[in-house]
Amino acid sequence: MSAARRTLSRETLALISRVETRGELSACLAAIAAEVGADHYLLLGTVLEHGGERVHVIASNWVYDTIQIVGPEGLAVLASDRAAAPVGEAVSHLSMTAPGLGDVLASHGHVEICCVRLHAASQRCQALFSAGKEDGLDVDLLSQAQLACCYLLSRVSPELLGAPPPDSLSERERECLRWVSEGKTTGEIAMIVGVSANTVNSYLANAIQKYGASNRAMAIATAIRSGAI
Repeated sequence: MSAARRTLSRETLALISRVETRGELSACLAAIAAEVGADHYLLLGTVLEHGGERVHVIASNWVYDTIQIVGPEGLAVLASDRAAAPVGEAVSHLSMTAPGLGDVLASHGHVEICCVRLHAASQRCQALFSAGKEDGLDVDLLSQAQLACCYLLSRVSPELLGAPPPDSLSERERECLRWVSEGKTTGEIAMIVGVSANTVNSYLANAIQKYGASNRAMAIATAIRSGAI
């Protein structure tokens, strides 16, 4: 008879089910971190903007100086795949490749770090759980932590996540995205709107970028959920 699959406690799941404020968001993340043996958590968001990606801290119990020393470039490394070593689906250990970054983190009590990849509305998110010693994290529970974090992010408002407002699309971008959702081709939309096909593609690319989506279908799904179309 196989052993029952381990899950997070009912108390933690109950906290998540009623989260509404930033304080409650932090309490949920702290509870999830404690269950996987982590001393610290860092929730990062990555938003696609004109000119590239912007990584920002959504919630954290890291010491302020640690975040300042790591800086925007270090946070970008932590949020990327460059520092990831496979552990399981959507979960990875971080093996620091940026010069000095691993030493800095270790000196601040982040000896073992695991990254849990998440998606929330219009941005990618990463939850980093860290322990002050090697093998301090309960890797077997990290897949459950990933599910719990996704559930948590689905419960909080976009404002708490620092997501772009749902009305950030221009009227043309919204119009083109709506026609795509109705099955129109680029050429057909160009004829309807009265612009060139290249211009339609530009509007759609802007919409995809503003929503942090990877393709048109994801942008449409986000626009529908937010009520933009």
